[in-house]
Amino acid sequence: MTGEQSQVGNPRSGPSQATSEIAASLRDLDPAYFGLVMSTGIVSIAFLELGIDAVSWPLAAFTVVCYVLLVGLFALKVAVFPRHVAANLRNRERHWGTLTFIVGTNTVGVQFVLFFEAIEIATALWVTTVVATPLLLYYLFATAFIGARKTAVSERIDGAFLLVIVCMQSLAVLGGLLSTELSAYTADIVLLSMSYFGAGYVLYFIVVTVVTYRLLEGNVRPSDWTGPYWITMGAAAITTLAGSTLGPRLDSITAWEPYAPVILGVTFLAWAIASWWIPLLLIVDVWKFLTGDIEGKPPLWVVLVPWSRIAFGRRLNTYEPATWGRVFPMGMYTACTLNLGGIRTFNTLQIVPKYWGWFALSVCGLTLLGAIRASGRTLLQTVRGVHGDPDSS
Repeated sequence: MTGEQSQVGNPRSGPSQATSEIAASLRDLDPAYFGLVMSTGIVSIAFLELGIDAVSWPLAAFTVVCYVLLVGLFALKVAVFPRHVAANLRNRERHWGTLTFIVGTNTVGVQFVLFFEAIEIATALWVTTVVATPLLLYYLFATAFIGARKTAVSERIDGAFLLVIVCMQSLAVLGGLLSTELSAYTADIVLLSMSYFGAGYVLYFIVVTVVTYRLLEGNVRPSDWTGPYWITMGAAAITTLAGSTLGPRLDSITAWEPYAPVILGVTFLAWAIASWWIPLLLIVDVWKFLTGDIEGKPPLWVVLVPWSRIAFGRRLNTYEPATWGRVFPMGMYTACTLNLGGIRTFNTLQIVPKYWGWFALSVCGLTLLGAIRASGRTLLQTVRGVHGDPDSS
């Protein structure tokens, strides 16, 4: 590359090259990185409910720091590269990832309620997402279907599309928590939260049908299977969390009281659907990690822990930002089962997250290691650029 050759011949070009690389990294920063906030946030909430503070509090602090950092970086990106941001929003292959900002914001809002009792901050975050969600959703739907080239619907909708449901239900979850804290606005908050809960519930069955058809249509290759397909389970899990959060609160509102048993019934149905998905998702995950990009027999470390490919290996490493789409549903299933099990009728379910939660935490840790490795490689390339290292390519 000409720029790299001139850099070697002229060391002074190093800092300018590094600046250029940093700018490129900022420009290409994927909004799907808010999936990190979603994932570590929900795992911290799950372990708070499990009563394991040694895990929950450090993860909560880490999540809030990451959220603030990402918001700052994306604000800078919008200011410096507005046209690139607009182009990404029009890109039908990537724009659904912007919804992770909404879900991440609501997840942090839940943390501010449960961990820090900072109701004002949580309310501000919820109001922000209440305003931003319809604007973003209608824009994404419009760009996805209006003016799109004539293709099968199954080609335009994949697992990431289910973030629409996750986005709606995250508003319902945080709204349900705030409804008990903001007593003067309880009825209004419950009404808005229930509208998102109901819309997301119905939309789940529509979208998951198309996503399932896409998976069954033709042969699925290991490279076709990505983290966001886990949202088929995660969307049902967060629907369960929203229902188990809102359902008990309906008893205190006269107009909603008759519907409380119905909401709890359909909430259990959502949990059953989420549970049904898990064995299938685990089987396909193992198949992907044991066969994808592997010639001959897979190494022993992959056979023993297939998900270790997310964190380790060079040629076999599979980490990418979308990998966080696998962690959030795992953590969400833990949290939603704990909440549903907290309702007397479903107490027996509480035994499930005591084991599943540790698996979710292990996959979260492996994914975090993968993210650190990827960030380290980017940083190393930048440092080499500063010093004019000819091996930086």
